[in-house]
Order: sequence, then C-alpha cells, then structure tokens
Amino acid sequence: MQITKRQWLAAGLIFIAVMLAALGWFDFAKAPASAPGTAGPAASSTEPGVPQAVTPAASVKPFTLSAADTIASWSFKGAYTGNDTLIQQANADSAHLTALLGKGQYDDYDLHIGIGNNFNLLGDGDAAYAEYRKAVAVHPEKGLAFANIGHLMDELGAYHSAADAYAHAVAVEPAVLEYHLERLDFLVKRFPTDNARIAAALTDAHNQFGDVAQELTIEAQWLTGQKRYADAIAIWQRVKLISPGRDMTAIDAEIARLEAKQ
Repeated sequence: MQITKRQWLAAGLIFIAVMLAALGWFDFAKAPASAPGTAGPAASSTEPGVPQAVTPAASVKPFTLSAADTIASWSFKGAYTGNDTLIQQANADSAHLTALLGKGQYDDYDLHIGIGNNFNLLGDGDAAYAEYRKAVAVHPEKGLAFANIGHLMDELGAYHSAADAYAHAVAVEPAVLEYHLERLDFLVKRFPTDNARIAAALTDAHNQFGDVAQELTIEAQWLTGQKRYADAIAIWQRVKLISPGRDMTAIDAEIARLEAKQ
C-alpha cells in the first residue's frame, strides 16, 4: 500500500529539510512512509527528547469538516493524473485491497488507508476522504488516517479542516513525533501569523518530547519568517546544546546570518 506523499513543500520548509540533512537528522517533511500501525510503543522515560508513554484520551470528538472552509471542488491533479498506466495500476490495487476487506488477513484500517491513498493519487478527494473516514471508524485511536485527512484537506485548500485533522492525529497518538512535526509543518506554512495556534502545537510537542532538534528547527524557521531574529537565534542555540558532537557549521552560519539582520 502506498502512503500519500506531500507535494507542496514551501521554500522555508525546504530550507529546514536541507538543514536537517546537513546535520544528519531525520527528514520530517514527508508523510509517514511506513505501513500504518508498524511503529513500536513509546519508550517509558523521563529524559528530555524521549517520547513519554501517554494513553490517548478515551474520547475524541468525531472529525468533521470545519465550517470555516468551503471546498470548491473535491477533484485535483493527483500524482497519477494523466498517466494511464499508473491510473490502471491504482485502480487494480484498490480492487485488490477492497476484496481483502473483512477477511481478517489484514487490518481493515490499513486497507481503507491504502484505498484512500490510491484515490488521492488519482486526484479523487471525495473518495479518498470517504476511505480515510472508514479507517477512522475502525480505529479512532490511531493517528495516521487523521494525518492523511490533513494532507488531503491541505491539497483541497480546506486549511481549517486540515489543522483540525492534524490536531486529531496528535490527540489520539500523542507519543508519535511525526504527527507533531506534520502538524507544525502545516501550521507554519498555512497559519504563520496565528501565534496562539502555533504556540499550542509547540507546547504539545515540547510537553511530550522535551527539546527535539526537528521540532526546534521548525520553530526557529517560523520565528525567522516572523522577523523575530533574536528568538530564532535563541532556539538555534538550544539545538546546538542538545546536539553534542554534531557538525554545527550550518547552524552557525544561520545564526550569523540572523545576527546580521538585527
């Protein structure tokens, strides 16, 4: 099953990915690449930067589209649009996965996400959304379907709905770092001046993981975009403190660039 890949990386986020690559850190700016449900349990530790074992809230409100959004069209140019061979391949894969539903060989959650991803590749947002919602109905305590809804809503221009979906992913699986990073990645791109919303997302991530280089990198780049250069420098300094032994050339150059702007 294929996992939807994000195709709309902003220039600032490209900078972050390059920075992380230069420092040898995880490239957070991609949708989850592993099969749903394969992530291991969170480690039980009180050390900063180590996920804390947190039981998701027993009850999370059902996901609905935000009243603030209007989706003009549920169709968009998918990755496979215009390629007859790939379209045929996606349709055949969806038929195969559909035939496996309810058989017990695979979790229906994974199957619905796989089918939804195929529709996403074809640019059929309505059908993709329907499959992701079916996945949520199977396992409302898992975050990947919500994260994929977030990706889809972003593609459709339903940004408030996307923000809600990412928040759901974090709420149901708070110990999965990727969902926090995806949420922050989205917010700093689509809601860069919504300080309260971004601050809440940063607090959620920090409360769960402490200082993590990937999260701090997003925060520093967001602060830079807001021309809060002194604050951004302070965050880069925190990154350096938690990264002993790494090559800090890229960060030092960024700090020098920001100092020149003050």
